[in-house]
Amino acid sequence: MSMSVKLPPPISRYFQSANARSADAIADVFAADAHVRDEGRDHHGREAVRAWADDAQNRYRVHAEPLSLLPEPEGCLVTAHVTGDFPGSPADLHYRFRLSGEQIADLAITLRPAHAEFADRRVLVTGGTQGIGAAIARRLAKAGANVLTTARKAPDDLEDPGTFIAADLATPEGAAQAAETTLRRLGGIDLVVHNVGGSSAPGGGSAALTDDHWAQALNINLMSAVRLDRALLPAMIDQGYGVIVHVSSIQRLLPLYESTIAYASAKAALSTYSKALSNEVGPKGVRVVRVSPGFTETDAASRLIERLAEADGSGTDGARQALMRSLGGIPIGRPNRPEEVADLVAFLASDRAGSLHGAEYLIDGGTVPTV
Repeated sequence: MSMSVKLPPPISRYFQSANARSADAIADVFAADAHVRDEGRDHHGREAVRAWADDAQNRYRVHAEPLSLLPEPEGCLVTAHVTGDFPGSPADLHYRFRLSGEQIADLAITLRPAHAEFADRRVLVTGGTQGIGAAIARRLAKAGANVLTTARKAPDDLEDPGTFIAADLATPEGAAQAAETTLRRLGGIDLVVHNVGGSSAPGGGSAALTDDHWAQALNINLMSAVRLDRALLPAMIDQGYGVIVHVSSIQRLLPLYESTIAYASAKAALSTYSKALSNEVGPKGVRVVRVSPGFTETDAASRLIERLAEADGSGTDGARQALMRSLGGIPIGRPNRPEEVADLVAFLASDRAGSLHGAEYLIDGGTVPTV
């Protein structure tokens, strides 16, 4: 593997021995009184483990490729993609290890539930209380992740204060606070989705923008990600696994000079930074990808459409089409839905996308006209 998961030595030896089809080498990794549970059957003691490994190898040819590791108090949970000639191949399996010194004391092997793709993954979604960010947070939580979100202030309908961090990520202090709180509450980090961003600059083209406008755009759209990555990456690198998703924008390709020149420039810088970071940390087990949405009909966008419809009397559909035309047109005839962007992010962050790295994925209904 070009991007290998950093495993504790006993677990690494286990997978190496299993892929080498050596029952003796597998048994040697286990403690004398070890226990293995596989296919609903229990095997107690090193000799029973040896017999289990030998029987499995006589029945099937199997190759396991570790995809991710989730540390636990006495061991870890490894998700591996397993191929071979066994019924149901290929499959993603959970290997739950408990260690005793340099040996494996307990191993339970189960099929990873399809609905729990992110089970127990520790996730931070910035700007995660509304719009696309909220959709991403819901999607990952539904798949079993432990999700924290950030925003400058808590939403009125916040159900669990423990899942929210109030922080202004446009400032160094806010980013540092968010990183420290994330690591303290979750005990580590497996996935960061940098969704926070936006523009408050006035229209009027480049001449209307002051240095402060430019600094604001760069701080929220670029530096928030740079600062958080700098604080959280060491934990990912230390465990040999992690995923970072930077949410950019098709505006970096189709900038609207009249109204979003600073925002578009900052998103272009984010994409360049993301690509460079992927080259640096990929060999250390951390994947980095970018998602660039086009016009997405969030609640805020829907309210804008309603205001436009009321102002010109064109009706909601007419106002929506006029807004799409002003953004360059959308060939499929409608904006993105937040849930569609969330599904893309979830796929890219999942083990199913284990070889997708350093690339950008547009979701824009065909707005960008180039190949």
